[in-house]
Amino acid sequence: MLVLLSDFASYQSYLSSVVRFSCWCSKNFRHLNVSKTKEMCIDFRRNKAVISPIVINDEPVEQVDSFKYICVMLDEKLSFTEHVTAVQKKSHQRLHVLRKLRAFYVDPLLLPRLYRSIIEPHLTYCSICY
Repeated sequence: MLVLLSDFASYQSYLSSVVRFSCWCSKNFRHLNVSKTKEMCIDFRRNKAVISPIVINDEPVEQVDSFKYICVMLDEKLSFTEHVTAVQKKSHQRLHVLRKLRAFYVDPLLLPRLYRSIIEPHLTYCSICY
């Protein structure tokens, strides 16, 4: 769950929607796994409010500063530094494989194809976001 807080009324509407969703899950025989549920509150105000974790089925939901959603790292400041660091690390690992293949005298026409197939998709995935 991702919460963008601007005032108390928005927080109250968020809480009521969580209660409605948990009721809907129980009525429709859906199991809501609270241990896998995370809550991240985004608050750009200078005086940040202290928010108690919500409780679903008598279990508190863990509050996190960042989480990975569809292979994109999101944090509470909506900056992409953690995501870019993870992409950079993964790209360096894959470039190492490409360098080793070049050292083993793999056909030079094959190396750009390998780059486009195993490295470039990882670099360009979700690049429109940042």
